[in-house]
Amino acid sequence: MAELTFNFNIGILLRAKYPAEKRAARAVKMIRDLVKRHAKLNDYEIRVRPELNELLWSRGASNPPGKIRVRVVIDEEEKIATIWPA
Repeated sequence: MAELTFNFNIGILLRAKYPAEKRAARAVKMIRDLVKRHAKLNDYEIRVRPELNELLWSRGASNPPGKIRVRVVIDEEEKIATIWPA
């Protein structure tokens, strides 16, 4: 198993493109896509832990955190990457 840590600044991207009621949902999808791209996990299944989901939704749908730090645990045998809050 391998572990990676990423810091993502998603606030500017979310506020410029998406309506207020969809920002937290798009933040989850955006983090999943950014991890897949930056860690080069194209053929892996990406799982988001409930703790990270609760962190993104903690301030409501319209105001997710602008910066987020995540920890990615990669299981190379089963081709699964799990995203945790760091």
